[in-house]
Amino acid sequence: MLPPAFVHGDNAGMDDAAGDGVEHAAGVGELAAAPESAAALLPRVAEMAAETVARLTADIPAYRLLPDSVLGGDLVANTEAVLKLFFTTVAEGRAPTGAELAAPIAWGAERARDGVPLEAVLRVYPLGARRAWELAAAGPEPVADPYALVTGLLAFLGEVMPKVAEAYLREQADLDWEQREHGRNLAGVLLAGRPARRAAERYGRTLAERYEVVVLRLPEAPGGATNRILRALRSELDGNPEVLATFKGEGGVLLVPLAPSGPSGPSGPPGPFAQATPSVQSTPSAPSAPSVPRAPDGATRRLLARLDTAAELRCTAAAAVAEDHGSIPRAQAEASEVLALAEDLGRPPGLYRLADLAVEYQLVRPGPARDALARVLAPLDGQPHLIATLREFIAAGYRRAEAAEALTVHRNTLTYRLGRIRLLTGHDATDPAGARHLAAALTAYGAARRTGG
Repeated sequence: MLPPAFVHGDNAGMDDAAGDGVEHAAGVGELAAAPESAAALLPRVAEMAAETVARLTADIPAYRLLPDSVLGGDLVANTEAVLKLFFTTVAEGRAPTGAELAAPIAWGAERARDGVPLEAVLRVYPLGARRAWELAAAGPEPVADPYALVTGLLAFLGEVMPKVAEAYLREQADLDWEQREHGRNLAGVLLAGRPARRAAERYGRTLAERYEVVVLRLPEAPGGATNRILRALRSELDGNPEVLATFKGEGGVLLVPLAPSGPSGPSGPPGPFAQATPSVQSTPSAPSAPSVPRAPDGATRRLLARLDTAAELRCTAAAAVAEDHGSIPRAQAEASEVLALAEDLGRPPGLYRLADLAVEYQLVRPGPARDALARVLAPLDGQPHLIATLREFIAAGYRRAEAAEALTVHRNTLTYRLGRIRLLTGHDATDPAGARHLAAALTAYGAARRTGG
């Protein structure tokens, strides 16, 4: 029901329309009265603008974060100009022109640069409309035709709000792209070992003293899933501008800031992809204890969640700490080696550091020790099923049932193959000492084959 103050004393507009046989009741009589209503409210535009902004700052925290110069100056002036534009166009019986809408649209884009959320930017329009309605209803003179005024108000909002939202989103996309490019450029400079502080100052960014360099490989995914994973990563990183990132192909490098070193030594890395990291398999008689998951920070958890949602797969990543900017290239090289080693060893997705693969890292170094270990499995050349059996048996923690299931063979077949391995190599995979020797030999054998040794 319309407020009493908006009702005609004699319903002249409606009666005339009905008497004239006009089918569209919201037609000529009402629209003709709308300019009078709008013109009557024009002198109160400043009052409406001030009260609208006061309501905004009271109801929406984002506006309270703006500086006083914006709240008391630009925001009030902009709101007043929008209200004035509305009442002027209604009073003149026309729609706003593109030139007249240019300023409100530009102001919406400015709020994007101020960091005001889009929903807060758009909220000013219904609040202003509501206040206009309230003042019109409470005025000393009844509004000639409330229906026409409200129709004009809704039409104006429908014209302005989508354009403001479009401009805001376009500006936000530009800002995200700028931030992303700044981060990529800074990451590239630091990874190349060049000074980056001047570039950071130019971009308005603050660099950390220490970084954890994370080299990651995206999981294999069919179709366009890889692109979706990249979009998920970039979207998460847009909300974490302190993390510098660069991507190429199906991988990337992240520079995750770390807290400064304390008096007792460097603080541990937060581990952006921290999960339970698989450790080197122990012997049958002394199974390894489960590794303790590192506690990721909130940003890392969100990033992993976005990756899981995008691809339902996990990345394989490796990390190394750079204690200063000059150490970043070395940390990247170390992380890249560890990542390649984890992939070559067939390790499951997760985060790896040098400590997780220290034994394997040493075993794959070229030299006489690696060559001697590789020769232990030379008798198995030409029998890939025995190599696969040894690899799965070790990967299963020397548990026969799990290894047989992974190989899709009967347990008796697995036992026969393990016997053949013992006969040909002289080492028993079910014996603690033999198991250690064969595990080391398998790592060296794989490395030698990959490098042509």
